[in-house]
Amino acid sequence: MPDRAVAVVVRVGTSGQPAFQLRRGEEGLSVFDPDAVDPPLSGDEIFDAFRPGSVLVYRPTGRVVALGLALVPTDGAESLPLRLRLAHVEIRPGPQMARAAFKTALKDLE
Repeated sequence: MPDRAVAVVVRVGTSGQPAFQLRRGEEGLSVFDPDAVDPPLSGDEIFDAFRPGSVLVYRPTGRVVALGLALVPTDGAESLPLRLRLAHVEIRPGPQMARAAFKTALKDLE
């Protein structure tokens, strides 16, 4: 778990696969903002909501924004526990960012 003095987003991925890869048709990548709820989400709380074999990938929000990406609060899937739905955010392209530039910025998060 990273230093909690730094704001982070948490991506749930699959071990051995890129965590920040955009799939065809996706407009953004799902992440969680642990500080969006009180008390903040723990890694265990996020991890427990997903299938075995999942991994948590932490990235500082400052790094995401520095790459020109936007963090947009969105409704989480109904299948998620309430606290995770409330903390759900998508990483989306920044203003005027082309899809190719978006994909490149996401690769820089790996």
